Amino acid sequence: MLNYIRAEFYKVLHRKYLYATQLVLLLCAGLLVAGWAFTNANGNHVDFATGGSLAVSLLGLGVYAPIVVGDMVFSDQYKFNTLKNEVSFGLPRARIYLGKLAVAAVAGVVMLLLTVGFYEGLCWLLLEPSAPGDAGQVLTIVGYCLLADLPQFLGMMALTNLIYFLIRSNTMGAFLAVGIMAVPPMVLDIMSLLTTVEGGLREALLTLNSWMPQNMVAGAYKVVGDWGFMAKSWVLGLVWMGVCTALGLWAFHKKEIN
Repeated sequence: MLNYIRAEFYKVLHRKYLYATQLVLLLCAGLLVAGWAFTNANGNHVDFATGGSLAVSLLGLGVYAPIVVGDMVFSDQYKFNTLKNEVSFGLPRARIYLGKLAVAAVAGVVMLLLTVGFYEGLCWLLLEPSAPGDAGQVLTIVGYCLLADLPQFLGMMALTNLIYFLIRSNTMGAFLAVGIMAVPPMVLDIMSLLTTVEGGLREALLTLNSWMPQNMVAGAYKVVGDWGFMAKSWVLGLVWMGVCTALGLWAFHKKEIN
């Protein structure tokens, strides 16, 4: 397994896709902070606490990042028949499936941490200084949200890995992944609004909607320091990971590769 993971890392690290994606993320972070620094030079007052804390509201986009990272690792293997070659060579399917999932998860987490760290560093260097207590509070908030959001990120990584292994087109797989991530929360939200009568059904819909990965990520900053929420986030993320990985392994073992 370790040899396979090393080989997959080697392939990912030698693709321009990885570096181009990371560069775009860093440029977007840099442009955002540079915009605030420019307004500060013209009389505005955006300090580190204000700019740095905005990172938690941008983490919601990270729920969809596994689609890009998964595509980066899987790399159209059906299109180029490389997956067929791996299976024909005699590599165990579980090793192939879990190896790619592990590489995608590690690559995605490293890219996330690099982007957030770069953003916070620029805010510290370029924006107005904050009171020591305020700066420390921002770092506490960002750290809590990152830790609470990580299982949701990994759960969605397991989902995208499942999709890319089962659907031959990476493009169609990406659209399907977006649909699975985005549509259920929208449907639950609409259904809860239409269910005007207070009671069990509406409460059940609202609760289920709050458990969706996007809403878990969006709600983390509101409950900083609540370790019950942290535990719930990790349980839900592990459920996503476990179910998607088990289903993916079973389906990939049954799938004919040609």
